[in-house]
Amino acid sequence: MDNAEIEQFFRETKASIWQNASLREPQIEGYFAIREHFANSKEPCYVQLPVGCGKTGLMGLTPFGIAQGRILIIAPNLTIRENIRRELNVSNPNCFYSKRGVFVPKNGPYLSELKTGANIHDCDAAHIVVANIQQFSGARNKWYEALPNDYFDMILVDEGHHNVADTWTRLFAYFDEAKVVSFTATPLRSDGQVVAGERVYRFGYARSMIMGFISQIDALFVKPTELTFTVEGETKTLGINEIMKMREKDWFSRGVATSEECNRSIVNASVQQLHHVRTLGSPRQLIAVACSIRHATQVAALYREHGLRVEVLHSQLREEERGRIEATLRSGVTDVVVQVNILGEGYDLPTLSVAAVFRPYRSLSPYVQFVGRILRLAQPDVPYSPANHVYLVSHVGLNDERWWSDFTNFDKDDQEFFHEFLQGELEVDAEGEQSPRMTLRPFMRILNEVVESYHRKGYLKKIDDVMVSDLFATIREKGFEPTEFGLDEEIVRKRLAAAQAEGQVAAFNPVIQPQERREALKGRLQQEARSIADTILNRLSLQHRGRDLLRCFSGNHNSEILIRLASAEQNKVMGVESGQRQSANIGQFESAINASPDIADRLSSLVREKLRNGAPKTDG
Repeated sequence: MDNAEIEQFFRETKASIWQNASLREPQIEGYFAIREHFANSKEPCYVQLPVGCGKTGLMGLTPFGIAQGRILIIAPNLTIRENIRRELNVSNPNCFYSKRGVFVPKNGPYLSELKTGANIHDCDAAHIVVANIQQFSGARNKWYEALPNDYFDMILVDEGHHNVADTWTRLFAYFDEAKVVSFTATPLRSDGQVVAGERVYRFGYARSMIMGFISQIDALFVKPTELTFTVEGETKTLGINEIMKMREKDWFSRGVATSEECNRSIVNASVQQLHHVRTLGSPRQLIAVACSIRHATQVAALYREHGLRVEVLHSQLREEERGRIEATLRSGVTDVVVQVNILGEGYDLPTLSVAAVFRPYRSLSPYVQFVGRILRLAQPDVPYSPANHVYLVSHVGLNDERWWSDFTNFDKDDQEFFHEFLQGELEVDAEGEQSPRMTLRPFMRILNEVVESYHRKGYLKKIDDVMVSDLFATIREKGFEPTEFGLDEEIVRKRLAAAQAEGQVAAFNPVIQPQERREALKGRLQQEARSIADTILNRLSLQHRGRDLLRCFSGNHNSEILIRLASAEQNKVMGVESGQRQSANIGQFESAINASPDIADRLSSLVREKLRNGAPKTDG
């Protein structure tokens, strides 16, 4: 097909959009805002929608009556690409167009994917081409060579806050005549840059919650009355007012993040919320974000102490292992997933009802993206059900409360908030850009914290009669009577008032079974050996799969040798022989974990000396 045939299809197909009761307000309003924009301009634009408000559907509507040729939909990763393909694939009888009564698909729109094995003929036969941005990376890119620069009339960008990165900029420069529309939950990137283009439509979080499109959310902050720690050999005890001042320092918030004491408090609070949401329906799951793989393993062990089924997800896993973990998450087998900056965008699981933050965010955008993972309705057919209430759990010492405050300011009708944000000091989110780990010895060590309560904050700030009236009008427009859901205006006002409330929640102090703790520590110790090995490799500038150490030790490659050496040192600390860890007790496992910095130092010296002297090969 050429662009003229494709234009004819999108112009003549009678798409039911206006007053289609099966579509959501942001889909209808967003479509007409985009259409009006391109009737008067060729400049890029963007639409701001919270997760769960029908963004993929809006992307599917956008070409009709607007596009004059082929469409390219770009996603930042494979997961989002697959979501788009599934929703817009007209071969699926439950695709968006059929399910929402937009039209009955007969002759399209045909869709192709840029993936391994795809070629230009697949693209030529399609109205819509779906790709992840990585398909357009690299100096010598086959798709730039295969596709003329007028091949696409319109480019739709999912998770558009990425769209000012270099790879995206190159894409837009090549297809420079194409109309560009970005779709995002936040117009800010992690480096503080704003999404390219003019914002033509925004559907606010508060409105989305009131209309029942996304879950109501509360934030719960662990707020210790006292915290004792050591730093540079000095022990200090702080009260809450001093903690609130100290958290502004990066070293302090990072120390809180990696502290087992503070982690345990966050785990307890989030497990309490998980138990609560499970009384309202199942399955319900918890998603947590950690600073590093080592830290994620520590957090996972704390959740396992509660008898929960936990998986750790990070970018260094093999593809098949990552696929297995994601499958257990989607099937509901997993209770908790602890991830390291990987389960952000594109994981649309309505069963995720609790989000636990174990890292200090340095910018707003990744924080909002993480919060968005829990905003989908668990019971979309009963949007105002208490089962659709979700919880974000964190610790005041992480200094993430500022991002919660900024998140709740997203609904200002003008650009005042973002203007103020960008006028302030730019904070770049450095996750993923850290220097290689050179030590396992923490700069700050928290010895104890006293937690008596959690501070609860609701998202919604101010509800007026107009908002409530709009809510009831929307329900009736959908063909329902609010009383069918047991709702009247007084009930709704009470629920929304509760969503605005602040207050104190008594701390949860669970009883941990010793056996659960011992088994959790045993699993954590295995990751500690890997962390020790990684630290030594970084210190000596050796590659994981390198073979430098084979002249001194038996084994297949550097990493394997060092993990074996680290495990042997751990066994010495525990006083057990190889293969006898099953007989160890809690104290022995704790001693070995606490000895990790010393083991890393000893082995670094040993390996460095052997490499320098060219020592003969040993088994370690």
